[in-house]
Amino acid sequence: MFEGINATTQFKSSITTALRSGTLSHALILEGKSSHDRLDAAYEIAAAVLCEDEVKPCGICSKCKKVKNKTHPDVHILEKDEKSGIIKVDAIRELKKLAQVLPNDGEKSVFIIVGAELMNTQAQNALLKIFEEPARHLLFILCCGAKSSLLDTIISRATSYSLGEELATEEEDEKLKKAKETATGLALCFASENELEFIRKSAVMRNDKELFRSVLIQLRLIFRDCIILQHGGKELISDSSEAAKKLSVKLTAKKSLEILNIINELYENSLMNSNHNLTLTGFSAKLYSIKTH
Repeated sequence: MFEGINATTQFKSSITTALRSGTLSHALILEGKSSHDRLDAAYEIAAAVLCEDEVKPCGICSKCKKVKNKTHPDVHILEKDEKSGIIKVDAIRELKKLAQVLPNDGEKSVFIIVGAELMNTQAQNALLKIFEEPARHLLFILCCGAKSSLLDTIISRATSYSLGEELATEEEDEKLKKAKETATGLALCFASENELEFIRKSAVMRNDKELFRSVLIQLRLIFRDCIILQHGGKELISDSSEAAKKLSVKLTAKKSLEILNIINELYENSLMNSNHNLTLTGFSAKLYSIKTH
């Protein structure tokens, strides 16, 4: 099970145990690795819960084949709105209507939310209401880069699984601290319109692709906080509330969202075999081009 999924042995073991013991939660959060890896894992879980064989997923029954071919009527995919770049509350309301319909070809209706961190606060709160009183036939799988980008209330009502390493060593803690400090410094420079200082602070990531990725994750949280503040929300999720507050005043909500999308794009690019220094060189230019146009 999960042999072809790019994830740690710990992830595969934990999910397999939950599936075989019948203790799989009605709501899962898959974090870590790339968006492609998370979606692959979500489809594999969907196949396992819908499979009609004793060994799940068998990969050869009609249900497994339908999931693999993305034609199973009980597997629903929710993604961001192409125009706004976010998942709005109206999309969750439509999901809720679908969730009230019993499965057509199995015992479960599986809802996979791709880029769950792109749900706005209203959308997450609407989803929370579904989580609080779940029907037995429902399974929700939220795919996101980091669960910290979701509201605490959502996280508390779901079971989280990381496709990457879950246990942080002292060295990893130091790396995370450095990433948070770098991201906060960059965000404050951006808010104060000090582009030269922004470029100078970016230099620490020049020969460190891993740090660049971690900084992008932290910047994503800061700009998400900025958007939450701009829409009247109060539940912040980053460790840089000061930077988020300054950005929320300096930027329009539209520009904040555009910048968040750029950060997401840069992060996905960093996971591929792209030229790191070239990506980093365009880092400042892309963000400031949004701010000034």
